[in-house]
Amino acid sequence: MKYEIGDKIILLHSREEGTVVDIVNHEMVMVEVADVTFPVYLDQIDFPYFYRFTEKKAPPAAPRNLPGEELPKEKKQEVIRMDKGMFLSMLPVYQFDGFEEQVQLLKFHLLNETNRAYGFHFQIWLRHQLDLEIKNELLPFNHFYLADLLFESLNDNPRFEFTFYLKDPDPALAPSFRKTWKIKPKHLFRQLNDMRVRRDAMLSFPLFEKYPAREAPTHYGFDPDDIGKLSSPYANIHIAPDTPLQPKYELDLHIEQLEEDWKSLSNIAILAIQLNEFQRYLDLAISHHQHGMIVIHGLGKGKLRDEIHHILRQTPEVERFANDYHPKYGYGATEIFFKYA
Repeated sequence: MKYEIGDKIILLHSREEGTVVDIVNHEMVMVEVADVTFPVYLDQIDFPYFYRFTEKKAPPAAPRNLPGEELPKEKKQEVIRMDKGMFLSMLPVYQFDGFEEQVQLLKFHLLNETNRAYGFHFQIWLRHQLDLEIKNELLPFNHFYLADLLFESLNDNPRFEFTFYLKDPDPALAPSFRKTWKIKPKHLFRQLNDMRVRRDAMLSFPLFEKYPAREAPTHYGFDPDDIGKLSSPYANIHIAPDTPLQPKYELDLHIEQLEEDWKSLSNIAILAIQLNEFQRYLDLAISHHQHGMIVIHGLGKGKLRDEIHHILRQTPEVERFANDYHPKYGYGATEIFFKYA
């Protein structure tokens, strides 16, 4: 017998595949095809394997063209970015007070929409006192996070001082350029309302469209860039290029690391120098969005440590800090962990 129960077969007339479920006689078998059982003669069936390998396969269907695919594709053109200038952007952060959304704080970024790299010196003055200072550099067509300013600080007469200089000096351009930006609360409130009507996310303020050219010397031989240094009370802001401050993940506040002639200083002066250094690098760490920082303050009587912890409690970007035992510093260091909105 050519077939046995359980063999796979194919019906020659319909090309349907089935299974032999019983032997009727030498001429017929019972097959099951699609849950239907019926008898067939042996010359009406065959093993399916031969047909699987010898059957001519239909050529694959041509892919269907979607509408518009027959059109020639344009070559991707290189995007040429045009110089627009240097901008200060302000992003308001809102908080719902139960009745409506109120501005809680303002986030500031520096936008370099030019093809030049700049170094910059940035200061925030509140109530005519220096509140924050940053020195760094800004690459072409990049932005730099500067600082957050609480909305209530608008009552402190805030003033932003910028000094820009070229990372690659150009003899035809000014060695440095100073710009002062002051916030006028009434004008700012109107702009914020207009911004919400337009459904924009931020405001941008131009600092300069083109970096200024170098001015020719005067008849008296003075360089115009030097004249302002003779009379400006903030002459130290108009700086020559120097090495920007870099953030530190480990800050040592031992006075001998900060001042060479520290032995002649009073305890109050020493503490002031240490806290100023700490505040400078704390602000720098936050401006660079560091995840953490270790401050080495030593043991002593704990005055420096307590003052540092007081500052950290008042800093919204600090998630937590710990003065636990450390195998390298003992109890003479505080580890800080930051959080950002």
